[in-house]
Amino acid sequence: MKIALTIMAVTGIAIGLAIPAKPRAAAAPVAQPVGDVPVETVLDRTPNGHFLAVADVNDEPIRFVVDTGADTVALTVEDARRAHVAFDPLQFQVVGRGASGDVRGQEVRIANIVLDGKRATDVRAVVLEGSDMSLLGHSYLRRMQNVQIAGDKMTLR
Repeated sequence: MKIALTIMAVTGIAIGLAIPAKPRAAAAPVAQPVGDVPVETVLDRTPNGHFLAVADVNDEPIRFVVDTGADTVALTVEDARRAHVAFDPLQFQVVGRGASGDVRGQEVRIANIVLDGKRATDVRAVVLEGSDMSLLGHSYLRRMQNVQIAGDKMTLR
């Protein structure tokens, strides 16, 4: 399990570095609160060094490794299906390079991601072939007002 998560983290970082960021005309919009006020999210580092969170993707709860080294959100095939994200496995292509070689997947857009009331819409993401864990990367995190890591705590505002 520890080895698999380490490989997943390395793969996430490799994908984040390998996928070129698309130029933007303006800064990404800040996540919009759902209901009244979004809740500050404080995540504890797990014993294997990761920060885990459950966020709603298109109203479906998905478990993520919060990966500040990944440029984009990455979903497993199973999580993408559960969250009704449109993709076609026949259209998978090389989207990055990981420790074990080429990483295949498909670029997609996610309508909504909500974590503790912090909603981001039209989020750039990839669906990854053979991935065991979804990654919450910068295409969502950059929409937060603040992401901070201090010791064994990550705070999202």
